[in-house]
Amino acid sequence: MFIPKFSSDNQNISYSLGEIDRLRFRIERMLIMPKHEQWLRREAFIRTAYSSTMIEDGTIPEQEMERVAKASPATEIPKDRPDIANYAKALEYVDFLTDFTGSDVPYEATIRQIHWHLMRDIHDTHINPGNYRTVPNWIERQGVKVYEPPSHLDIPILMRDFADWLSEDKDIHPVLKAGIAACHLIAIHPFVDGNGRTARLLAVLLLQRSEYGFRKLLSLDSYYQRNRDDYIQALGKSFGQRFIPDYDLTPWLVFFTNSIVIQSLFLETRLTDWRMMVDRIHSEWVPLGLNERQTDGLIYATKIGYITRKDYVEIAGVSPLTATRDLQYLVGKNLLKPQGAGRNRRYKYIPASETGGKEQGPQENLL
Repeated sequence: MFIPKFSSDNQNISYSLGEIDRLRFRIERMLIMPKHEQWLRREAFIRTAYSSTMIEDGTIPEQEMERVAKASPATEIPKDRPDIANYAKALEYVDFLTDFTGSDVPYEATIRQIHWHLMRDIHDTHINPGNYRTVPNWIERQGVKVYEPPSHLDIPILMRDFADWLSEDKDIHPVLKAGIAACHLIAIHPFVDGNGRTARLLAVLLLQRSEYGFRKLLSLDSYYQRNRDDYIQALGKSFGQRFIPDYDLTPWLVFFTNSIVIQSLFLETRLTDWRMMVDRIHSEWVPLGLNERQTDGLIYATKIGYITRKDYVEIAGVSPLTATRDLQYLVGKNLLKPQGAGRNRRYKYIPASETGGKEQGPQENLL
């Protein structure tokens, strides 16, 4: 069976694990309304799908991710991005398995299923979604071979041993297990393509099925994407230029645990800011007689910067007619300001500091 090799007493890893426990405790106890948590979770979902794909494909503009991540909760990933859409489907599958409370996950079949979701409908006959490679493979950087994985003939036994370890090792720290799993799957490189994305999703699955899921709000891939060179370097320091069974995972685990600390700190700050923003809106505007859905509309407009009628219908669960009336009411209260016309009309949130809480007079037809 696979036996991972790393320095269990490494000071950097030990410090990071302590910080992760401290941050997890605080984040898990933050009070966020379930509806609002779904909005934040959806944004983290989109950022993860885009960021993980951007690690492999540097041609995707950052602005596109920002636009989609901040869109309405029901907005779909553009159809002209099948690689990102596939990642989103694979992440949905991982979330489903996270919530599955039955027996242990059959890891080898699960890894292959994740890969199938990632690579299906990609028009390349060599990829063979969900199936191990049957040809030699290697990793290149700028046309230079930088890593040679094991022979394709060894893949079945290596993956079987790996899956056995995932199922049977219950004593290792869950964070370390997730990090080891991500690195080792990349080291084996069992598929023709999509190994890195599959490995990162496997780590997400292991974290979310443990007590270190961070409410499904943590996007490690966005950190890897921002620090892509460091991410690649940490992997390379661990498994070197050619696969050997007893490579040292320590360099990668130092990077991996530190990435969780950094993203957890970012998440804690974000959730704290969110709570302060929601409390401020409630204290400023609920006394004006706003109902719950109108307040949610203002919170959403504050988060995004604006709200549309379509957005309001989706987040409030009301008819277009009710959405129109509510938006008219909020404009009348001088809380939103209409911009544009027709389908392009948006409603910009007006902070209390700009209005003094004064209501406007009669409004024009808004929609």
